[in-house]
Amino acid sequence: MYSFRKNKFSSLSKALENPKNCEELKLQFIEYNLKNKSAIFSQFVNLRTLEIQADPSIYNLDDFELPKEIAELKKLKKISLLNLPLKVFPEWLTRIKSLQYLMIRGNDIDTIPETISKLDKLKTLRIENCELNKLPKTLNQMLNLKYLGLSDTKLTDLNPDLFPKNLKEINLSGSGRYKDDDFENLKRTMKRTKI
Repeated sequence: MYSFRKNKFSSLSKALENPKNCEELKLQFIEYNLKNKSAIFSQFVNLRTLEIQADPSIYNLDDFELPKEIAELKKLKKISLLNLPLKVFPEWLTRIKSLQYLMIRGNDIDTIPETISKLDKLKTLRIENCELNKLPKTLNQMLNLKYLGLSDTKLTDLNPDLFPKNLKEINLSGSGRYKDDDFENLKRTMKRTKI
């Protein structure tokens, strides 16, 4: 006899009815700041996938924050943060050792912290549609990273030494601030990587 339980939720209130069952939480078009929701997020001990997308009405919130308690969720494998009014990369994300997929898209982040290399299980990193203008020097230490999405950023330095050698793909579409010669050199140096 099979027992089916709901483990995918699209609202905090529904997920809180049985927080230990919540494995996937997709909050779309949120219209509120999450900084005071720490106690709520810490209850999702079996959460594996978290997706948060902002409603355009909060794009100009200056004090928007994500609960740092998310970093304590030991089973979290995938995080997508879309169009949140983030000015700075939430460095506490680099403490989530189980993370395999991280997408932060549509914000004002301009740097990635050097501690990103602590995410040694990360296979996909997508920092896109933002003000990113510099890659961390430690990025090349991320040996399990296979896909790097950097589309619609403001990167200018494409020095091949910045990138992990085992990448399968780098997406730089819409990020044409770099020199054509640098782009060609990256392609020539990383022949096994789709660029």
